[in-house]
Amino acid sequence: MRRCTLLILALSLLCLLAPVRAEELTQNDLLEAALSHLEKGNPLLEHYNQVTGRSVEARFELGCPYFWGGRAESRLGTVMNAWQSSPGYYIKGYPYIYGYDCNGFIGWLLRSHGFQPLGSISGALYMPASAETDIPGSSSAQGADLSQRLQIGDILAIHHHGSSYHIAMYIGTLRQYGYTEEGTSESIRALLDYPLIIHCTVSSDYYIRYESYLEDAFDTIVYPPDGGVIVSVVAPLSMATDEEINPDNDTSPYCLLDGYRLQVYDPSRDTQTRWIRWSKAA
Repeated sequence: MRRCTLLILALSLLCLLAPVRAEELTQNDLLEAALSHLEKGNPLLEHYNQVTGRSVEARFELGCPYFWGGRAESRLGTVMNAWQSSPGYYIKGYPYIYGYDCNGFIGWLLRSHGFQPLGSISGALYMPASAETDIPGSSSAQGADLSQRLQIGDILAIHHHGSSYHIAMYIGTLRQYGYTEEGTSESIRALLDYPLIIHCTVSSDYYIRYESYLEDAFDTIVYPPDGGVIVSVVAPLSMATDEEINPDNDTSPYCLLDGYRLQVYDPSRDTQTRWIRWSKAA
């Protein structure tokens, strides 16, 4: 009897230590629309196609760029003068490639897939709690525990320090995209079960890609975007292995994933965050 009890205890301990095995992704229209705004060859887009057997293509070869105040889908990829200056990079009256801002991107995804309109990020962040929208335990959970509570399409509303707000969408975990302990770096293995988010935000990769393109495409000066649609992992900053300098002279920590700079987003640095299960339209 004692030997049997010890065996049960040992098996229980192994279950606790084993990584969480999330189910692989299945075809998802909302997720495909989000991933299609990444650049051609992005490893997350390619892995999605491999896991699901789909053939989703990048809507923009260089990825959907960031544009301060960008909301209109019909203007994506055109040259537009900034109608207002941003705190960090965009200057009123200067020409840029038009794209979404964070609210414009997530708002378009929700609106075009039958969800309630997004409105302001601050309104979403501080709206009254309800059983329909709030995700139990998500405010305190981290890592794999948090991923297990989330569903693809859940929204992360963020209040940075000061008056700045941001918004992103949960899209699964690296393990769900087919990444495993085999063939990945130590830094990526540690992040396999952490939540991934897609959002439109700062990225020096976008600046570099579009800078080269704009020099050849236009005879007049058009300024490159300071970012665009990227995927980040929600994890402590200590799990990042390097950092990039953004066009606004801030830094973004990251880990390399198949050559892609997977930015690390740490919610503990912000004033307030909230995971929300957004409601479908009536």
